[in-house]
Amino acid sequence: MRNTLRRLPLADGISFAIPATILALALGSNWSPSVRSVAGPLRWVGLLVVCVLALALAFERGRPVRAIGWTGAAAAAFVAVAFASALWSVDPRLTAARAVSFVVLLVAAAALSLAAAADRALGRRVLAAVLAGAVLVALAGIGVYLVRHGRAVQPATTQNPVRFRGIGQNPNTIAMLLAVALPLSALLGLEARTRARRLTAAAAFLLLWGSIVASGSRGALLAGFAAIVFLGVAWARDLRTRVAIVAGAAALLAIGAGITKIPSPLSPNDPQAHKSASAYAAPYNAHDAERFWRLEDDVGRPPGGAYRPAQKRTLFGGSGRLDAWRAGIDQADARPLLGYGFGTEDHVFVDRLYDFEGGTAENSFVGLFMQLGGFGLALFLVLVACLLAAGWRAVRAAPDRGLAAACFAVLVVGLALAVVQSYVYSVGNTATMSIWICAFLPVALTADA
Repeated sequence: MRNTLRRLPLADGISFAIPATILALALGSNWSPSVRSVAGPLRWVGLLVVCVLALALAFERGRPVRAIGWTGAAAAAFVAVAFASALWSVDPRLTAARAVSFVVLLVAAAALSLAAAADRALGRRVLAAVLAGAVLVALAGIGVYLVRHGRAVQPATTQNPVRFRGIGQNPNTIAMLLAVALPLSALLGLEARTRARRLTAAAAFLLLWGSIVASGSRGALLAGFAAIVFLGVAWARDLRTRVAIVAGAAALLAIGAGITKIPSPLSPNDPQAHKSASAYAAPYNAHDAERFWRLEDDVGRPPGGAYRPAQKRTLFGGSGRLDAWRAGIDQADARPLLGYGFGTEDHVFVDRLYDFEGGTAENSFVGLFMQLGGFGLALFLVLVACLLAAGWRAVRAAPDRGLAAACFAVLVVGLALAVVQSYVYSVGNTATMSIWICAFLPVALTADA
């Protein structure tokens, strides 16, 4: 069996399947319902193909399963609770389906870790495939902007200026993926030994960074800054290089933050002004009370329905997320131990906040508290701790320091984004697959076989 697998181009297959699946995931959250109807099923097919190829690679050249160690045990415990939550879920079928997709992703990530532990070149190919997928998504967004400008941008509102969204449903979805890939492009540039490689790395980095800035996604901009900082700390071997990388990251953050302040939100007196798309998406009905007092703007609304400008957006606040986190925690307190069921956050969370627009609490930790209660959240934190420990151990001891440093930086990005987005358990999210694959990749590198 192993000899048969060795004759198959499995590594080439994974190099193609990962970027293709990343693109399908991005298109699965596209602004066009017709595109989503096609890309939606394809992303699950792509995920399954990635999992099958990863398992084949692990069987053909990987280390024993026990090399995953405590990280694998923590992941198994978490998904066991996720599956069990179907017994008390508000939507058992949805919980079971989302638990299955999450298990497929974790199995693929663990299998790639086992395979890469025995083949360092394979680990580099996996990172290159993730970067290629992000670059494809960014290029597709620019292509749409050139052909159909109005579709590639989100119109300005009284709260937000015009924002680039590319092929994503909103500006944040694609920006998350690009922030994840940012340290991978930076590593390519730091390790480049030829002029062509340096130019390629610089072009990829500027494409990703520029798209993030154009999206106006503050979470992705800050996460990208954290990615470069942690990459520098983990990759560089001397203090001077680390300081130079951190200074460069700080300069990019300052420039990006300055650029995002150039476009302005609409004035309340502007005839085009609207606070959110939901305010005008439905046909007008004179008897619709939502037109005059929207329930989703009930909490925090000025007395008598008088107009109050939305909070001013800054780099670290102004989106109403703190209120949403409190609201999510308050709702989770009704089921504090085991939650409402895995994957049900968007079905349970209710937005009644004047200064917030969203269908989830926009915080993965609050989201997990709602879904699996304090018990499930504690298991997830144990899994994160195992991944961080394995990643840092690989940075210090693995033969490929660059690979380990890039994966550690991606994990840090993922955790930073988890503070401002509900996504780490949502496999259909554009960035989720990339983060879990990179986070698991170093786990088996230094484990005892």
